[in-house]
Amino acid sequence: MISYEDLINLLKTAESAEEIDCHREEIAELIPQVRVMFDFDQKNHAHQYDLWMHCIHTVMNLDRNMDDDMLYLAALLHDIGKPDCQVAGSRPDDENMHYYGHPERSAEIVQDEILNTLYEHGANLLFEDQKRLVYYVRYHDEHVSLRMKHLRRHLEMVSLEEYKKLMLLQVADARAHVMIPVIEQRIEICQKLSGGYADYLQEQILAGK
Repeated sequence: MISYEDLINLLKTAESAEEIDCHREEIAELIPQVRVMFDFDQKNHAHQYDLWMHCIHTVMNLDRNMDDDMLYLAALLHDIGKPDCQVAGSRPDDENMHYYGHPERSAEIVQDEILNTLYEHGANLLFEDQKRLVYYVRYHDEHVSLRMKHLRRHLEMVSLEEYKKLMLLQVADARAHVMIPVIEQRIEICQKLSGGYADYLQEQILAGK
């Protein structure tokens, strides 16, 4: 079984999705909950990968060796709640499966199950790390906006730097999709919010605008 430390190192340094995937069984021994993602067909026109490979590609779309381990772990686990949330479209002409509420379900699985599993296997995550991991997973698919009220709400939960890292996760997740217009728009907005525009909005908020 791969150790928690080795998993994090793999997620941060791997040079390809295939490099991570070849360790899938070892990862599943450490975190058995991930097995539900293996070969799970998402059956949605915005996705070209099964659920497991989508999450691995999300990991790979993050810059290598950033200092926040929880960002990589969140990328691996962000969609783990999807199988519990799969529903068919309500219109007869909708051939896609949908996953309403999956970020919240994913966050529940991480908080209620996976953190305990990791602890049992010797990973002693600090409370702040646990909180940040659950935050990243819960809000990885939230609708983003360049309006101040969007950032203001998140700054009531986390720091600006943590919010900007969430935007990096949103970009990484989006880039693991098929590049349809709505996905391209999401990437454009999140890239702005992962950089100087978020700083500008915070300044406006602090100035009472």
